[in-house]
Amino acid sequence: MITLLYSGNIGIGQDLHTVLRAAARIGGELDLHIMIVGGGKGLASVRQLVTELQLRNVEFAEPVPLYKLSDTLAAGDIHIICQKPGTEGLLVPSKIYSTLAAGRPSLFVGPADCEVGHVVRESRSGFIVEPGDIEGAFNALTNLIGSAALRWEMGRNAKEYYEYYFGQKKSLAKIISIIERVAGYGQLDSRKVPLIDKGLANEK
Repeated sequence: MITLLYSGNIGIGQDLHTVLRAAARIGGELDLHIMIVGGGKGLASVRQLVTELQLRNVEFAEPVPLYKLSDTLAAGDIHIICQKPGTEGLLVPSKIYSTLAAGRPSLFVGPADCEVGHVVRESRSGFIVEPGDIEGAFNALTNLIGSAALRWEMGRNAKEYYEYYFGQKKSLAKIISIIERVAGYGQLDSRKVPLIDKGLANEK
């Protein structure tokens, strides 16, 4: 059983319809479980579409507290990230970072020329399809669902990309750099800012 996971806000900036319509085309040909965790203004519309498409392999769940998030992310074999056109520069779905950290492949349904599209493409950690491209989403899903080797390779790429660009040491260095610029300091010794380091450690 392969679990396709969407975890996060379901609002006006997300397009889950493309993925669900693609999943309906897959039907019972592949052993697929779709898990949608979260809430928002778009949830009712998503539920209605699931009913219309007669998708029986979809499970809805309430948002989970932060301390349970890692378990939820680990439950997904493939992660869905969505962004509607026209929101470029206005929002960046933060789930791209948690997906990378979890070491999972992703299907990004959104504009190719945006921050998330850039990250997915550069990291080689998933597929990018335009909103409304049901055929493209269908092909991406069948490729991912049908190949454990592809899922493993893209998941490994995701984890390595996250650790190289967004890992704890990188995040600490960025925070110190910002403090230096804002405060007008010279270089700070990271050993002298234990509160920052401790805070990051707690978030990990």
